[in-house]
Amino acid sequence: MNKYRLENWDWYQLLEEADIGEVSFEKGPLINTWFREIKDNRNNYLHIDTSVEDQETLSGSLIYHREIDKREEYEIFHFYLSNDTLITFDYKDNSLHIDRNNFIQEIKRAQTPIEGFMVILGKILTEILYHIDSYEEQLDELIWDVKQRNSIKTLDKVYQSRHELLIWKNVMIPFLEIRYSLEEAFGEKITKGKEYARVSKRMERGLTLVEEYQKELNNLVDFEEVVSQHRGNEIMKTLTVFTTLCTPIMAWGALWGMNFKIMPELEWKLGYLFSLAIIIGSTVVVFFYLKSRGWMGDLLKVRKKNSFFR
Repeated sequence: MNKYRLENWDWYQLLEEADIGEVSFEKGPLINTWFREIKDNRNNYLHIDTSVEDQETLSGSLIYHREIDKREEYEIFHFYLSNDTLITFDYKDNSLHIDRNNFIQEIKRAQTPIEGFMVILGKILTEILYHIDSYEEQLDELIWDVKQRNSIKTLDKVYQSRHELLIWKNVMIPFLEIRYSLEEAFGEKITKGKEYARVSKRMERGLTLVEEYQKELNNLVDFEEVVSQHRGNEIMKTLTVFTTLCTPIMAWGALWGMNFKIMPELEWKLGYLFSLAIIIGSTVVVFFYLKSRGWMGDLLKVRKKNSFFR
């Protein structure tokens, strides 16, 4: 256990279940009650107790890291927050982007446990924002893939990216709930703290980025649907035109393929050439009819390099 005695408050960073006894001895039996409620919890959870004035508490659990491809791979920590105490259990500040010494110094500068808790949330959000920033490069590559080498594989990448973004949003939304819960539990006075304001802006920045990236992905999905629909229509149009042009061949072929005993055309000297002339003539008539209706060419007349529809 790491215990920090600060100017106006205490922070207990519990790493093992055995540490709870010492904290309970110092802070009272309510700590044992809190620990029994949360120690086996594996989901986001919040509990506010405002039954006693000036002794409000906020406790719960927060999933602060999650693997994109593995549902069961995530990290969660539990916390207890009062006007003079912050207790965290299972929180591991092992980020590659955060200097632990600077992190501890920021905690020590916090004037209240609420500010100290916001420092912790701020560091977690910083780590999440690093992942979101790297996601931007992936999204940019995907946008150009859609134009240059669009395929089912590209569409799969779009939906994989969409799923990844949903994971990050799912991780960040509980932070927003905690912010509102802090105001509900301890009043609006806490919103005047520097760390509270800074971390609140960080939350808004992260969620805004996620929402904007979601809009870009939604536009990509809409674009893919338009392209797929157009190509499907082109295929159906081509098959329809081909079938229509072959109709005279099939019709005349069916007529002269009958096995009636008396068929005068079979005795004609130029019957074969006559039949070919009728078949070709009928096909040409059908062709020019379709062309006059505008059904033969590309309806959008797009023939340029790097076209989305060719």
